[in-house]
Amino acid sequence: MSRFVHVAIALAVLAAPLAAQPVVAPEPSGPLAQVKDDKQLAETLSVITQDPAIPVDDPTTRALAQALMIEGVKQLQAKAYDQALANFLEAYAKFPSPKILLNIASTLRDMGRLADAANTYQRYLLDPATGAERVAEVKELLLRLDEQLTILTVRVFPSGSDISIDAGPFIPVGSSLLTRVRPGIHLVRVKKDKASNEVTVNGFEGEIKEVSATVQLDAIDTAPPPVPAPVAPKAPEPTQDHVEGWLITGTQYSADSGTGRERKVRAGYSGPEVKAIIPRYEATSNGDPVVHDDDESIGSGVIAVLRIDGEGRGFAGGIGLAISKAHLEAEMMFLRSDSTGGYLGLRYRLFTSWMRPYVGLGMPGFAYKLTDAMTNETSTKLAIGVRGAIGVELRINGHLSVQGDVGYEHFFIDPEETRLDANIFVPTVGVIGRL
Repeated sequence: MSRFVHVAIALAVLAAPLAAQPVVAPEPSGPLAQVKDDKQLAETLSVITQDPAIPVDDPTTRALAQALMIEGVKQLQAKAYDQALANFLEAYAKFPSPKILLNIASTLRDMGRLADAANTYQRYLLDPATGAERVAEVKELLLRLDEQLTILTVRVFPSGSDISIDAGPFIPVGSSLLTRVRPGIHLVRVKKDKASNEVTVNGFEGEIKEVSATVQLDAIDTAPPPVPAPVAPKAPEPTQDHVEGWLITGTQYSADSGTGRERKVRAGYSGPEVKAIIPRYEATSNGDPVVHDDDESIGSGVIAVLRIDGEGRGFAGGIGLAISKAHLEAEMMFLRSDSTGGYLGLRYRLFTSWMRPYVGLGMPGFAYKLTDAMTNETSTKLAIGVRGAIGVELRINGHLSVQGDVGYEHFFIDPEETRLDANIFVPTVGVIGRL
């Protein structure tokens, strides 16, 4: 047999077991904020939320978690980090997949909260549902972050005392709490019943720090307290012997129990909670959500533009209405320079996220004075044209966006009887205030 026949047989033998393997959706690897295509994003997130290793009581929870993640990625693309983080944390509270923790950690890194990101990576590594495919990568990330942080262990006495770090929530601790904090000075408060104490900690980059937080119970006034009115007994919350602190340091988060998985984001320091945005969606037969474009997310409003003469001879200002419907927007504007005019136009957005490239087509018109050389009489004429443009709109927030485009206009006039040009290059910049 020839060499080529041997090679063909070898390839066939190798291909046979590969062909028998089921097709498995790829694990999400890169940052989700870089996924611009909505269909690709939904497919990537479906790998996370349809993971059968994460049990749910209600099947619709998977679709809800995916919808929350889709909106979170859109907020992340718009650099609305607090809102994106609120959506990711809500998705994790509903559907505790460790893969969601990776998105929470990368968002916290983008926000500059390195200690919170490191604690989130640690939570990912300790989760029993974490697969082996990304453990080495996450361990490497955690090692690099730990070089910039202080690993703090707080040992408490007596057992079952409550610990608060930097005015964060009090966490019941059996014997010790471990968490990562930024380098610098931190305040650890400990309390047990009516007794309390404070410990100041100064940590350095890459340091492993251990402190004791002790409450002197014999210092409590032992006078018998007044007898309260009878109330229904409440079962005490179980206290973990060793606690891994996750998003408990400082006042940027709130939680009913620091040992659970629910966390809420606060705006700034001790500000109001940032509520997760749940987009309009409906679940398909296989459990995936279909997220509907919310027409109100790009509302109608007032538009103001500056039209710049391509040859540098001046500019015209414009103000009017922008009537929006998802990808389409109609514009009606009053224009004013040394002449008075108007503009009717329509543009189509390719995307409706924070960056919205568009193409536009419209009809500008200007009134101008024309003096008859024979009779010396002056009359008002109207120059009507057509405009084509390409540009981009950038969303600042839900009520404000900026735009810029380059356009070419042709006016149906006789250049010999007026000083106006029949063809002109006109860039524009503008601001849109939306309802």
